[in-house]
Amino acid sequence: MKNKYFKAGILLFLIAAIIGGFLIVKSFYTQEAVSNQEKADLPSPIAAVPKVEASKQAESTPIPEEINWEVPFTSQAPKANWDAVHEEACEEAAILMAQKYFDKQQFSSTIDADEQILKIIDWENTNLGFFQSTTVEQTAEVTRRYLGLQAEVINTPSVDEIKTIIASGKLVIVPAAGQELSNPFYKAPGPIYHMLLIKGYTVDQFITNDPGTRRGANYPYKFDTIINANHDWNGGDVVNGARKIIVVWK
Repeated sequence: MKNKYFKAGILLFLIAAIIGGFLIVKSFYTQEAVSNQEKADLPSPIAAVPKVEASKQAESTPIPEEINWEVPFTSQAPKANWDAVHEEACEEAAILMAQKYFDKQQFSSTIDADEQILKIIDWENTNLGFFQSTTVEQTAEVTRRYLGLQAEVINTPSVDEIKTIIASGKLVIVPAAGQELSNPFYKAPGPIYHMLLIKGYTVDQFITNDPGTRRGANYPYKFDTIINANHDWNGGDVVNGARKIIVVWK
């Protein structure tokens, strides 16, 4: 009887040992599976991105091939009265057209345009002491102080620089040795000193509002013509004047 119980105890021990071993092995494989799953859920390593120089990253956005802003036009003698005052009024007419454009206004009549040009001249006489042949810097000052626009003088502008400025929505006022523009509609031989407004460009020309003629709306000039004629007043020695422009915006 005692031997019987002894054998039964050994059998129970063996069964318990087998079950315990099975559970240990199962636990090991379960932990291994969980560990492998956790590893699988981790994000993959990110490859190092090589640094790029800022100059290479900031590629310039291509500008339109052609553009032409709708800027109201007036000649410097709106009533065709080319007297001594209006012969000198190209600067005033050019900046006035810019002001009309940025303020989204139109000239109601030639009388309206003429009156506004004369008001600028009056302001210049009061604040500058004269109005004839204002330099780029003086014209920019009038643009800022009287018309309330932003105006910046840029030296030695290139064709591409002017095109980029126009494409950005700004306008350009150009001083010029007027006779070098070779405009057939000027009264011969043309003005010694002149200012006009650039409002657009094509593939090979600038589109201007040229106040020196009543036919000056959307008047085209070859790029080289504008660049070569671009000279500041320079005390009357215009052909040797510095190349400068006025960038105007609001």
